[in-house]
Amino acid sequence: MKTTHRTIDARLLRLTQAVVGHIDRDASLRQRMVENVSRWTDEARRKRWEKLLRLPWPDLRALLLAENEHSAALRQDAPLGGMLPPAERARIMRELADDSRAA
Repeated sequence: MKTTHRTIDARLLRLTQAVVGHIDRDASLRQRMVENVSRWTDEARRKRWEKLLRLPWPDLRALLLAENEHSAALRQDAPLGGMLPPAERARIMRELADDSRAA
């Protein structure tokens, strides 16, 4: 099945929702986002996310989870890599694959 932008956006939203749930339960995980950003070599991208990471968690959370074009673009660039346990990420990816086959 061909992957569309809509499919990619849905995948990123679902993965982001899972990460946000972990951060909601353990605020110290936000530090991992800071660490991820600190390794980026693209200065403009790094500065943009350093600014976003200074937002209070409820504001950043709302931005990450909103279903609009701006938030979809943020999710494509979000520093969430490595934040989900591999088994959970694999489960979500399987569920999304199952959903796309059923559609």
